[in-house]
Amino acid sequence: MKVRLSTKASDYVRQEAAYLRQHSQGASQRFLMGVRAVKRDLARFPEAGFPDEALPIPGLRRLIRNGYRYDYRILEEEVQVAEISSSVNTPLLNPSDDEDFDFEDPPKDAFEP
Repeated sequence: MKVRLSTKASDYVRQEAAYLRQHSQGASQRFLMGVRAVKRDLARFPEAGFPDEALPIPGLRRLIRNGYRYDYRILEEEVQVAEISSSVNTPLLNPSDDEDFDFEDPPKDAFEP
């Protein structure tokens, strides 16, 4: 299946790659390789992401990979990625499986002075 990025998603990829390149050429390359990998994976496994009623457009699915959210929809002949955004420092859609995901309590094996 073909995967196509919306104009908004393509613009984000260009801007994020340019920003990362200012700080690290390697980080920029890893980001672009990650986007290619997601496109490849969605082409093979379009239902890899999860549906979420909280997304702004009914029928969108979300895949989270390497600190980025990919919101997309599956059409008959293609997958359309509507938006890509950073998932860092943003609220989780679902509660974490981590026992203390909000870090209120120190880990049980934490060093005590």
